Amino acid sequence: MPSFLTITGRNALIALALSLAATPTLAGRPPTATPAQDPGALIRVSMSSRVGVLLDEIPAEIRDRAAAAYQSKSSAFWRQHARRQIQTTEYRLTYRNFFYAKKGQLPLPPTDLWQIDIGAPYRAVVDGHDLVLVDYVFSSTLLTDEASPLAAEKRLGNVGGVWNEEFVLPADPEFLFQRTGYACMDEDGFPPGSVDGENCRSFYDHECKAGANSCHHTPPYADHSCRAALKAKVGRVATTVRFERIAWSAAVADQVRLGQASPSGADLQVLSAGLENHRMIYRYVEPGSCAIEEGCVGGSGWRRLLQFDASVQNIGAHPVHIGDVSPQSAAVQHNMFEFSACHGHMHFSHYGSFRFEAGPEPLGSKRAFCLESVSRYENDEETPLTHPYGCDYQGIAAGWGDDYIAGIECQWIDVTSIDTSAGPVTAPLVFEANPDGFLCEGIPRTDSFGEFLFEPTDFVTELGAPVDKIQCDSVPNWQQGNVGSVSATIAPSGSFVTEPCTREQSGPMRDCGFAAQGESVPCTPGKSVKLRCSVADATQPQVVRICETSAVLGVGTACTFRDSLGNASVGAKSVNLSFPCPAPRDASEPGGLYAMYTAPVLGSDGAQPVVCAPRKDGSPN
Repeated sequence: MPSFLTITGRNALIALALSLAATPTLAGRPPTATPAQDPGALIRVSMSSRVGVLLDEIPAEIRDRAAAAYQSKSSAFWRQHARRQIQTTEYRLTYRNFFYAKKGQLPLPPTDLWQIDIGAPYRAVVDGHDLVLVDYVFSSTLLTDEASPLAAEKRLGNVGGVWNEEFVLPADPEFLFQRTGYACMDEDGFPPGSVDGENCRSFYDHECKAGANSCHHTPPYADHSCRAALKAKVGRVATTVRFERIAWSAAVADQVRLGQASPSGADLQVLSAGLENHRMIYRYVEPGSCAIEEGCVGGSGWRRLLQFDASVQNIGAHPVHIGDVSPQSAAVQHNMFEFSACHGHMHFSHYGSFRFEAGPEPLGSKRAFCLESVSRYENDEETPLTHPYGCDYQGIAAGWGDDYIAGIECQWIDVTSIDTSAGPVTAPLVFEANPDGFLCEGIPRTDSFGEFLFEPTDFVTELGAPVDKIQCDSVPNWQQGNVGSVSATIAPSGSFVTEPCTREQSGPMRDCGFAAQGESVPCTPGKSVKLRCSVADATQPQVVRICETSAVLGVGTACTFRDSLGNASVGAKSVNLSFPCPAPRDASEPGGLYAMYTAPVLGSDGAQPVVCAPRKDGSPN
């Protein structure tokens, strides 16, 4: 979450937070409107843009064929592609209050309400890049309480008010991280290394500058600004998201209302749909890393990790409210929160538990996260647009949810120990929110000064200090929706890179649709490996990717483009490929082995073997 507020903006937020701390229920749904007021407010949201598929990396001999294939794609493909570009606006809109003084959040409506009208595909050049593009118009409508528009943006305080939020977006939102690295990634508030090629749209910030700054925390730091990186690697699209306050209409409100009957008080519900987005990765974990310190892995070395989204929604009428978590706060003094030196902020150690239920002793553990409002899941008169919550002042506003996306540090289960020698293992992947009842799902009890009342528990901190929790008048059956589960499969080898593509991706940078080619190949650790690679049918080029092999696990690591040792397209001409032979990592991982994976350059083409033979000494790279 961005923390580079102006002093004025930060003080305004702190003032709001302090007022809410004294009266927690004010952070929830607004009071019932008086007869003289409209029962809510409507804001029309729209954006005109264009989105495309970049052809630059497709071999020249098949580029026209690739362009024709994309020009013939269905409107459903292009609508989903446009949706991914629209998603790149969400980070700055969700955390807008941190970017601008005296402004609040302006979240987009829930995705179920998005209307995307697509034009006909055409081929064009953007910033010198060859793309197949479509023009599109995005539209939707926010439904909220009458006071929220003014709190979000003063120009929306009255009917007829308009605000245009400016953006510079990637012409092609696919492979954004592969092409531009961290240049457009705003990591503020997240552990280093949380961004990957699948989740990068959730971190997109077109204002990121080069070098070490508030955007970048993972070295080596980006050497280009976001705008410069887009111009050089993808192509830029300048547009605005237009917000217009429209007159109240009960008929329009009925069309766009999303929500459910809200119990009095806070009430959490796990969204199992988040768990459906799960994937397997390999990661080498260094001794002494945060992942080890916080018990997120079973040990150092190469680990197989099952990543997944964890999403929880507050369906209640009041916020799940904690408030201030500074060292002097009541929640910290009662040891509900502990400071994470690795992650640099307070962690709530009773946030949730995750399990992969394979065998009598399921794998998993509790996870310590911040409690914050990230997604506005409901669209109704009772769900505000703005809220005060983040890692420093924690809670989940009514109608909002907290999302921890796959890829964030520790958002996984270490499944390295799962025995797959007899074949794939399928078992439930389970997320249980608030497993110990530390979050008040109901109405918290307070004293005459509005301060929380606490009660003892059987838990203690790592140093043996007693842990208390907030006293609560719980809603009936508060635990009913706190568990979500989906089925997940652990294969004997491979990662999400060897799974089928789900977005019709093509090109050498894709991280899907690859297949292992034979056994791992020995080489001299630390020395350069020089190969000449070719294919039998040059009309169907293939991508060859080189990955490290783990001696301990006995398999190739099925790596992503950014983690690969080498990556190239092989087509009409044989290709020379050079890469370093894996060096020793530790006593158990001596290096000296690599694995090769291949995939068709175009997803619609057939797979064929890539033959790679050692080049003679002195041959050109």
